[in-house]
Amino acid sequence: MFKKRGFAAFIVSFLLLTLVFSLPYTAFASDVVTIKAVPLYRCWNGYVHWYTTNEAERDGWLESGFSDEGITCYVSPVPLPYTVPLYKSMLYNDMYYTTNPATRDAVAGQYGFTYIGIEGYVIPANDTSYGDVNVNQWYRPEPNNSDGWEWWSGEKFSTSQRHHFYQVEPGKIPGYSYEGVAFRAWNSSELLQEIKVTAPNGGETYKAGDVVDIKWTSEVDGGEMNLYYGMDGPASTTLYKIEEELSNNGSYKWTVPNKTGSNVVIEARWLYYDNETDSSAYANDTSDSGFSITSSGGIMPGIIIKPDIELSAFKIFPSAPTGLTVNPYMFSRLDLFWKDNSDDETGFVIERKVQNGSYAQIAAVGADITKYSDISAALDTTYFYRVKATGKFDSGYSNEASGTLLKAALKPNIDLLVSTIAPEAPSDLKAASVSGDPNGVRLSWKASNSDIDGYLIERKSGTGDWEMTSSASTDKTNVTETGLKTNTIYSYRVKAYKLYVNSEPSNIIEFNNTAEKPVISDQIDLDFFVDDTIYKINGISSVLDVSPVIKEGRTLIPIRYVTAPLGADIQWIDEEKKIIINQGATIIELWIGKNKAEINGKSVPIDPDNDTVMPLIINGRTMMPLRFIAENLGCEVKWIPEKQIKIIYQSNKLDPQPEPPIN
Repeated sequence: MFKKRGFAAFIVSFLLLTLVFSLPYTAFASDVVTIKAVPLYRCWNGYVHWYTTNEAERDGWLESGFSDEGITCYVSPVPLPYTVPLYKSMLYNDMYYTTNPATRDAVAGQYGFTYIGIEGYVIPANDTSYGDVNVNQWYRPEPNNSDGWEWWSGEKFSTSQRHHFYQVEPGKIPGYSYEGVAFRAWNSSELLQEIKVTAPNGGETYKAGDVVDIKWTSEVDGGEMNLYYGMDGPASTTLYKIEEELSNNGSYKWTVPNKTGSNVVIEARWLYYDNETDSSAYANDTSDSGFSITSSGGIMPGIIIKPDIELSAFKIFPSAPTGLTVNPYMFSRLDLFWKDNSDDETGFVIERKVQNGSYAQIAAVGADITKYSDISAALDTTYFYRVKATGKFDSGYSNEASGTLLKAALKPNIDLLVSTIAPEAPSDLKAASVSGDPNGVRLSWKASNSDIDGYLIERKSGTGDWEMTSSASTDKTNVTETGLKTNTIYSYRVKAYKLYVNSEPSNIIEFNNTAEKPVISDQIDLDFFVDDTIYKINGISSVLDVSPVIKEGRTLIPIRYVTAPLGADIQWIDEEKKIIINQGATIIELWIGKNKAEINGKSVPIDPDNDTVMPLIINGRTMMPLRFIAENLGCEVKWIPEKQIKIIYQSNKLDPQPEPPIN
């Protein structure tokens, strides 16, 4: 974007100085603006810290289950001559801050971070001339993070996630590695920039043509000063230009114009423009009270400035935005969109009101931004919005637009997120033994039909938590995992992801990594014992994670320990609470809490003599009616006194059991 600052400013100044008439300008002389440091809030949800300077955003996190850990430090909300931008990037649940643009770009390219924007403005770590405190940076490796995310590197996830943590206090933090001072900041909401007009400041008398020293003080050196005078005291609504783009050196010699008045004031407006971020900071002050000007008899016209007046091809003020619309979004927010009609604005101000109320500013965004999300909007309340462009002077307002967030648009929840914007889940996950590796498993699945960035493979054993163990690029639909523990049954699932949004998981597949694999070519004998976690495969002892139990006079067992030795596949469909067992031409489908099953599509009772027999979830494991499953997989089931169940399977039987009819 081309900013008309140099040549355009020269042309405008020249034209203005040659005008023989005055142009009215509605000013804001009484609205004194100062700049104060703002808090950088820190929140915690049990495994990750998030940071923000946006109080409404913080409150939204707290509503979603985060706890408030207070204020990390204070930062400047606008650029100052000695500050640098604090860049914020995010990778899944990790927030990373840096003041170095090269580092910002490197973590995006090398580690897959997404650049979020500028959180505020801070002091470089090595500059002790400003600020109060060092903000220190640590990171924590998390090989077993409960949410499953890992540190991204190229096309591979490493074995540990990097969770970055920021605080002022030095010293060691258990479990974290110290990375040094990230930046410097402030320890309170102190005043950072204040402009004070010291002369003329009220009570003085001058004649037209006198040369008067206008003086001011500034908390911050640098930036430019713009000077104006008003004839109606500190509340003057019309301001006359004295000079603009002055050095902020504390004084300027002013030739008093030929305008008589007894309540004249000076307004000093400080402006700092940051080229790197294309943003600006603003502060001002007005004389405390009026001074007097008496006539000398000559004509020394004052020059007045009006917003939106166009001179030739150049505009003194940015053009007002147009086409403002307000759209409800599912996350309890209202999204505002508008058209940027200017090429020289420094940003936009968003104002809001309720019906019959008064407009008040709720946010400001940078130049060229044409969207804002109001996350503070309450349910069932109609809000009215307007937007204006900012610069040295502000534009007029956009059109007014309204929006209402109905109760149907709920607060953020994962179900709504997944169903609306998450990628489609992969499907048909399968697991198979790895030839030559007794502790390996090969996983394969059908690809997601969505535009994705890759796949995440998650695993758990027993009743443990899901953990991400590996990943795959978009062009792969299989992985091989090694190093599995023996005598352990693993559950696997796969998710597709786009940026930091996951799909629903695929079907769940179970893999039994036994110490000694039985030979399936002849006969398999399985021995189970009620209320005992020991079981045997062809006489070789192994361990169950849940022992068989007797319910309603029937034996229930974690059925994977039967299906895996027989070479059958078992799938879990979470949304239906459904189990699918597939062995050769036989497909058995059962549902948790239902007393009927389907065999090759035909509905059959699980136990014709007892309709209370059904699959159950006990201690986090899916327990199935043993006899029903075993017999429909072609097994012989024997009950042996002292609570022993023997299952016999002959894979080479010449007379296999006939398939049940479909009709």
